[in-house]
Amino acid sequence: MEAEAHIANTLGLELGRGEHFGNPWVLTPNDEILAGCQRLVDSSPGPVVLEVLIAALRTSYHLKRVHVLLTQIAGDAIKNWRGGERAFPNRDLLRHVSQVYRHGVMPEDLHFVLEMCSDPTLAPKKSADVEDLRVYWFSSLAKLKDPDVEAFCRKIVTEDLGRWTDYRFVEAMKIVARFWQPADAGSFTLISKQYPDSLTRRDAKRILQRKTT
Repeated sequence: MEAEAHIANTLGLELGRGEHFGNPWVLTPNDEILAGCQRLVDSSPGPVVLEVLIAALRTSYHLKRVHVLLTQIAGDAIKNWRGGERAFPNRDLLRHVSQVYRHGVMPEDLHFVLEMCSDPTLAPKKSADVEDLRVYWFSSLAKLKDPDVEAFCRKIVTEDLGRWTDYRFVEAMKIVARFWQPADAGSFTLISKQYPDSLTRRDAKRILQRKTT
């Protein structure tokens, strides 16, 4: 509630009874509102406030000005994460922004998205931690048609083949399939037979059949 009140005050809005940011039509992304959102992000509020702001903009992720905001939010969040801010609020913020970033991703975002997909600080640090925050960025990476995307994902698949320890493997495999080469048949045959997860084995088999028949 404090986060919503802070955002409403910054944007000069008044929420009605039962209204919350993220509900349809509560926030209309006109020039004035987006300028207020920019001021809010520039003020470096806490991750809880930024999470609510992201939810408030949920119908506008495709807009370029909103995408610029999301890029700034993600950039600040990863900077804080690398600086040691690893508590749940910042983790939740990184997860949320990565999951919605794909809606407005552009070719010029390639370097940033690759950076987020490869950042070692986002990888699990303990065997009990199965969340790899890099994985969520692959939905954005999949929308970028660039040789660097193919090279990056192919490297993940090649290096983890038979080891099955990289949580990014499945998403990388799907992208490699888009850049299919005849030599990939051997890798996908191995995946379809040996990968620990049955759904991934099934997907690899379907890709193999589609690409080789």
